Amino acid sequence: MLTLKYRDLMRDAGAAGGGYRWCCIVCGRQSDELLRNRCASCDGAMDAIHDLARVTVHDSHDPLQRYAGLLPVRDPAALRWLGEGNTPCFHAEALGRRLGLDALYLKDETRNPTRSTKDRMASVALARYTELGVRELALASTGNSSTAYARAARLLSGFLLHIFVGRAFLSRLNYPDHPSVRTYVLDSDFVSAGNAAKRYAQASHVLFEGGFFNPSRREGLKLAYLEAYDEMPVAPRHVFQAVSSGMGLLGGYKGALEYQLLGRLPELPAFVGVQQDTCSPMAAAYADGSAVFSSRYTVPNPTGLAEAILRGDPTQAYPYINSICRGTGGRIMSVGTEEIRQARRLLLETEGLDACYASATALAGLIAMRRAGDVAPDAPVLVNLTGADRPRGLVPKAVQQVGDAPHEPQATR
Repeated sequence: MLTLKYRDLMRDAGAAGGGYRWCCIVCGRQSDELLRNRCASCDGAMDAIHDLARVTVHDSHDPLQRYAGLLPVRDPAALRWLGEGNTPCFHAEALGRRLGLDALYLKDETRNPTRSTKDRMASVALARYTELGVRELALASTGNSSTAYARAARLLSGFLLHIFVGRAFLSRLNYPDHPSVRTYVLDSDFVSAGNAAKRYAQASHVLFEGGFFNPSRREGLKLAYLEAYDEMPVAPRHVFQAVSSGMGLLGGYKGALEYQLLGRLPELPAFVGVQQDTCSPMAAAYADGSAVFSSRYTVPNPTGLAEAILRGDPTQAYPYINSICRGTGGRIMSVGTEEIRQARRLLLETEGLDACYASATALAGLIAMRRAGDVAPDAPVLVNLTGADRPRGLVPKAVQQVGDAPHEPQATR
């Protein structure tokens, strides 16, 4: 099993060149190449290792300034808050009674501007890119990340985004045409869109955003967990989130480690990643006890209710999520379509919260574990509800059809 070096790196006091060191979380190697997402030595994930001895969690309504010492920027002035965050983390008493849980807490990320936790990621990522002098990048998404990035780019002048999307996810994009955003559609899936974005970045000499391996994504998504850890009157014993690549869960784990070393969290919770059984490649690999992801677990042309987590090939991300879920006493599991539907209805019925099917997938995972007796009645539980459905119809119209050929689309700079 992959062993992550977060704890050892965090305990190594001192930070070179500012508030963080840029290190590989697999082999520990430090780098001065702050735009490098993968280690030059072992190809592991790079991340910002913050100087915890100098970190202060500030009393600020601006969540970016509140947690600035735990974000990957040298100068907090680079952080531009765009209205995301400060979402409720509340004791779901009515839902808890139905499930036989005394201390069930829900982090309601549906309150973010684009109704997705990915708004946090976009603000942090573009702040970091501003500080590092990057103004043009290519990325792929199933809808939430691209919508969040497009919103942020419209609010922050000077960026040009090249967004690649599979045709099945085009209707999930929710932003107007704008000079700062160019949209490319493929007759293919999310993984192919990511590969096309990477090829385009290489051919056009712009930055490939990196997806799971972009630490800014994980650092931004971490903020939902830091808020929840601060808001809960008791530390969570279990954490549930729906996963496709799992970058939010990895961010939450890193935040828990940081808070534990800062004395703000007594112990690490057990992290549980939940998938839908129509697209559950990570859960299948986990059930087999595999430390790495084999092609036999890949789900070609995945389908399912929870469109936001339709990733059929998490080859590179899986070892990291397997490591944190198994290492904290959690798991990666799958739930059925009807379980997801029932969880969504129950959430609306008891708490009046209409979350998306991906959020309902996380809750369905908790319900299944509670029924199996794997979550005690008095155990404090946190479920991260990562978003809600957006109104359909606001879809970019100025899109460019592209294919799978290595040099498509041609550079348009």
